[in-house]
This record gives sequence, structure tokens and C-alpha cells, in this order.
Amino acid sequence: MPSLWSIEDANADEGYQNIKAGDSAAEREMRESLDEMWVVFEPFADRDFLPAFSHDPDARFWEMFLGYSLLQNGRTLMPATERGNQEGLPDICLLDGDRRVWIEATAPGDGATGPDQVVRPVPINEGGGLAAAPERQVQLRVTSALYTKSAAFARYVERGTITSEDVKLIAIGAARFGAYASDDPPSALKAVFPIGDQFLRINRETGEVVEEGFLESRTIERENGAIDRTAFLTGEYSHISGLVWSRVGIGNFNTRVRPISLIHNPMSEVLMPEGWNVWNREYVARRQGENWQVENIAEDACEAQPAQ
Repeated sequence: MPSLWSIEDANADEGYQNIKAGDSAAEREMRESLDEMWVVFEPFADRDFLPAFSHDPDARFWEMFLGYSLLQNGRTLMPATERGNQEGLPDICLLDGDRRVWIEATAPGDGATGPDQVVRPVPINEGGGLAAAPERQVQLRVTSALYTKSAAFARYVERGTITSEDVKLIAIGAARFGAYASDDPPSALKAVFPIGDQFLRINRETGEVVEEGFLESRTIERENGAIDRTAFLTGEYSHISGLVWSRVGIGNFNTRVRPISLIHNPMSEVLMPEGWNVWNREYVARRQGENWQVENIAEDACEAQPAQ
């Protein structure tokens, strides 16, 4: 089995080169954990995985970690040898009896320079101060990834490499801006359902909280025009079964702290089965009269990862 660190390329990502060199104890620990994942995931990796990992470790780590977690939680993946040399397939294929669940993984960047870019706060010792978390910008990275990867799935079906009856999941890894995104609820959930800011109503005399919840918000403001926050309440993305979301990244993959969440698309033509117990959180939207109610049915049910 080729090593995860076998690529010799002067143009490889700096983080890849640092972990490969292992000059610090922290880097050596990261390398050991990644090697443990690679031993498990390697039979399911695309043939270009190693050079791609050396140039974009964040994106390929997310793909590997997701596949590793699914395998450790008892799920079956299609090996690379069974997929053959066919080009243009999603990153991961889950086998569930006669059902195939295809997962297209992506790790968005910060976005183009401008007001919609995810910008890191300036440290206080460098002249910074209090600043609002870039939640709006993170949500826009989600909607952009959803748009791009849903189009990719449409092309797969059009070419016949997967079928319209297959389950199709888009897995968004937020490692690049994980410190500024949310899991309570996930930023991705608020990007595809009309869930706005959280609020509290407090009795001014007693200090008692009398009501709490989330405001309704139908759009995400954007420089070039607002984006609808209703992707999973319309038929526009009915060919997509759901979103997988996590903030895990290299060196930060404790899923109790950065859970893996599945967000079902209730309007999908092919629904993702519920209750697999492989996701830390699983969000399902159900009709309640004229409205929808979203609830987490998983309760942090799974945990399978290398020691950190």
C-alpha cells in the first residue's frame, strides 16, 4: 500500500510538507492519526487521491475522514476496484442492499475577495476588537457548494454514470473556516431552510426567559442580490437527497466537538433513509399543518475516529 506521504513534489501544500516532515510532536501525532485513517480508507480511494491530497489536504482529508467514519460505523463502501476505471463518478459510494448512496464531497474556500468573503477577525493584539461571526458569509459558501455540486450530480445522471433512482448526498466540509461556522444549529441547516437569527424574550422584572427560538428569514443577503434560503422547501434541488455538514479538519476531528450532521431534503425525489446511526446529528423536516418543523433525531449517536 502506498504511503499517504509518498508524494515528492516541491509544489505540494505547505501543511502537507510540514506534517510529512513531522518536526514537532503535534505534527507527528497528526501524521499517525492520518496514517490510521488511510489504512482503512485506501481501498476506496480514487487513483489520484495521493497527489490530490498533497496539493489540497483539507479537501481530501474531508473525503477520507467521511469514508473512514462510515466504515467504522458499520457501513459498506464500494471499493475502487469495483468502480473500475470509469471517470466522472462521485467521491464515495455507499452500498445498502440494492440501494446506492453516492456522496460528492467538497471543502469550500473563503470565497472571492469582497463583503461576501469569510474573513478572519483581527486579533486584539494586532488592533482588532469585537466583531460579528461571519455566519452570513459561511451560509453563502454552503449555497454556492450546493449549487455547484448539484449541477455535478445532474451531469453524472445525464451521462449515465449514476441513475436518477440513486440517493445523492453533497458533503460539505467547513474545515477552512470551521472556527467561524456553527453547529447549533449547523450553518448548512440555516442555508437551506428559512431559519434566521436566534432570539430570547426575557421578563424585565423577573429576568425569566419567557420565549426563545429562531426568527424566520427567507433570504441570505449578498452583494450581487439575495439568495433564497429555501433550497430544501422547493423543487429546485429535488434531485439531491440531503447535505452532510461538518467542521472537522486535520488536527480538529473530534466529532463530539465538531459533529457530522446529515440534513435531509424533504422535497427530494429519492429520500435518504433515516436513522442509520452513522451521523452525530440528523435533521429531518416534517410538515406541521401549514408549517415545517425541523428536529434532530440522532442525538449524537455515533463516534468512531482515531485517537488525538
